[in-house]
Amino acid sequence: MNNYDLALIGAELLFCLLLWLFAGYAEKVLSAKFRLLYLVPAVVCLMITLMAGTEPCMAGAYIGSAGLAFGFFRDEKKLRRISSVICAAVIAISLPVCLLDGDYRNRPDYLGDFEKAYASISKHYALTKHKQIDWNELYKKYRPQFAEVTKTRDKYYNLLLWKRFCAEMYDGHVGYAPNKGGEEFSDEVKHRYYGNDYGLVIMHTSDGGYAALCVDDSLKSLGIRNGTRVISWNGESPDEADKHSEIYDCRPFFDRENEDFYKGMLAAGTGGETAELRFIADDGSEQTVTLPQLSDNYSERFEDFSKKIHKGHEAAHLSVTKVNDATACLRIKFMAYDSNSSQNDDHTGMKFEIRDKVAALMDEGVKNLVIDCRSNSGGSGDMVKGIASLFAPEGEHYYCTNPVWDKDKACYPTDENGDYLPGEEITFNGENLLGSGKIILLVNDECASAGDHITKVMRGMENVTVMGFTKPAGVGQGVYGIELENGSLSYSSAVMLDRDGSIFIDAGTDRRSTDDIDIKVPFDDAAIHAIFDEDRDYLLELALEKLGQ
Repeated sequence: MNNYDLALIGAELLFCLLLWLFAGYAEKVLSAKFRLLYLVPAVVCLMITLMAGTEPCMAGAYIGSAGLAFGFFRDEKKLRRISSVICAAVIAISLPVCLLDGDYRNRPDYLGDFEKAYASISKHYALTKHKQIDWNELYKKYRPQFAEVTKTRDKYYNLLLWKRFCAEMYDGHVGYAPNKGGEEFSDEVKHRYYGNDYGLVIMHTSDGGYAALCVDDSLKSLGIRNGTRVISWNGESPDEADKHSEIYDCRPFFDRENEDFYKGMLAAGTGGETAELRFIADDGSEQTVTLPQLSDNYSERFEDFSKKIHKGHEAAHLSVTKVNDATACLRIKFMAYDSNSSQNDDHTGMKFEIRDKVAALMDEGVKNLVIDCRSNSGGSGDMVKGIASLFAPEGEHYYCTNPVWDKDKACYPTDENGDYLPGEEITFNGENLLGSGKIILLVNDECASAGDHITKVMRGMENVTVMGFTKPAGVGQGVYGIELENGSLSYSSAVMLDRDGSIFIDAGTDRRSTDDIDIKVPFDDAAIHAIFDEDRDYLLELALEKLGQ
């Protein structure tokens, strides 16, 4: 901790002693200039306070420093000395208060965390050139904000600042996590900053309009239901109203197409005690209503919306479930099997398990497979190869390319343009477990990291079709983490390349990742009705319909 408080208390007590002694001299040698000395303590206090911020525990020091200015207005030695003694006593009160207040003395050094994290990420971030990151500008932008939050000790706003800083890279592998109570902590941040709840969420539809979702029962009497077309929110289009949200700059969309898909989703959290909604009623007329604030916690309704739209097949991780006579579903929630496989990069046991499950269902007549990777949070690249090898057509298949690594300098060398040099190619051999069967791979924007990898690797296979409302997240590189005093920061540090030497998956300045899908399902009235009114797995239904054709 910066001990500005102790420095201020010590300096002001010294001033009290000096001014007490000076009072006798000033009475003998009268000069108007001597009066100015009695203003010095207040000026010093003000300067230190501007640097360190104000603290309730330091109230005595502030009052005492200001009180010393009494000598500026009165010349009498006795009065000046009395005021010096009184002010010294008042200032001294701050010393035990500061020393005994454990919470105050242990104030988190959020600025120190930022300085340490910045020194690491600005030096080692693997995609600086690819994304054209200007680290100096980011430092100028965020350092004053972290300095301020260190003064205020607002741990929730500190997390919001980190989210904004991390979002600057548009990279899902750049993230900050607090040390204590992560999930509960994040929930409180959402409660504070997502805004108010007026009874609905607004989101972009495939025809370019906007629709109401997760509509509260209290709004149905006004003619507002799931799918009601929204014209404006508080007099603005929903995508413009979005920008009034305090978390607008924290949105975790790394690919521009995915960001466009969710336009308007923060709008319905913005407003005061009421909000104005203009919409198209069922009879085709335009209506305007004033909605009261139902609560101060839009995050709860938003979380309900997010769970519904991101929900995958309700089955255990790595389960293989028969969903109709000809099709089974392999559910993959993350790219991990067990601790032993993760440590040794050997997923042979996983391959045996999945192979046996699929083979048993094939004996029952199953021909096709849905691989559900929706909201796959990532994990092992070796597991990606293991799964892909089971279902890939026979022969060798390309995964990615490792860049050249300079062991002596412990870095990835670059060419004259600053690009990484392609090295060893990573490949695997396919088994074609399904034979002539077809595969649909279901993804969404929360399918990231190794979840992105399996999409990238399997999409080019002749027996695989990738389907979803959106592309996967667009996150591909290896990750490094740095521990801080109050949390930890992760960022992309290990490089992966495509065969032509370009960056594997992650978007550059155009914010277009190289991971894509074959069938982009329209988010329309049919999808809204199925998901938000009937709680059906609309994407899985479409996948089964496609496989049955």
